[in-house]
Amino acid sequence: MRRADEFGALIAEFNDMVTGLREKERLRQTFGAHVGHEAAKQILARDHGLGGTEQEITVMFVDIRSFTERSAHLTPAKAVGLLNEFLRAMVEVVEGEHGGMINKFLGDGFMALFGVDSDSRNHADKALAAGRSMQRKLERLNLERAQRGEDSIGIGIGINTGPAIVGSIGSPERMEFTVIGNTVNVASRIEGLNKIVGTSLLISKATRDALNRASELRALPPQQIKGVAEPVEVFTLTSEAI
Repeated sequence: MRRADEFGALIAEFNDMVTGLREKERLRQTFGAHVGHEAAKQILARDHGLGGTEQEITVMFVDIRSFTERSAHLTPAKAVGLLNEFLRAMVEVVEGEHGGMINKFLGDGFMALFGVDSDSRNHADKALAAGRSMQRKLERLNLERAQRGEDSIGIGIGINTGPAIVGSIGSPERMEFTVIGNTVNVASRIEGLNKIVGTSLLISKATRDALNRASELRALPPQQIKGVAEPVEVFTLTSEAI
């Protein structure tokens, strides 16, 4: 009888372990669907609570061109459908192919991070490679849209590398995993420069200097951006490299 009781206790303990593992996986999947799987892994791996650490990372901002004007002529369902089609494709490129993290959806674009999940020194290379892949993916997506009689999508991509505070901010009741700092602000401003200089992808000098692999880049005249005293050196891909 004692041996049977011990066996029953082992079975119960095993079942509890399996249930716990399933619950953890369900949490990871559900949580990841809302904040992104890479962000979910980072949050669940870190100490629970507010706070952050300074890290050298690469930040990417992406924006759909003229989306506000376009959406004014679309039904809400079609506007959301366009966004979902675009974001589904870009998330796969950034996270699935190049190991980045989509940190925020920003209405008609998003912010992505590279290098927050490791001590690797190639996050600048990953970000630039992701930018190139996004351009190629968008070309294919636009061909499909043209076959359906739909307008093409244009985007702007801005990339910057530097130190940033990575962690959770907010309150104990409502936290958000994000990055803050001048590196983030400059990346956003660089994305906006694409409209001024007529490009679709720009990187900062800091990102250019952090690259480990040689890339075909073309320097543009230094650009003045809000919040930065001196003009910022920016680079775009040469036509052969796109």
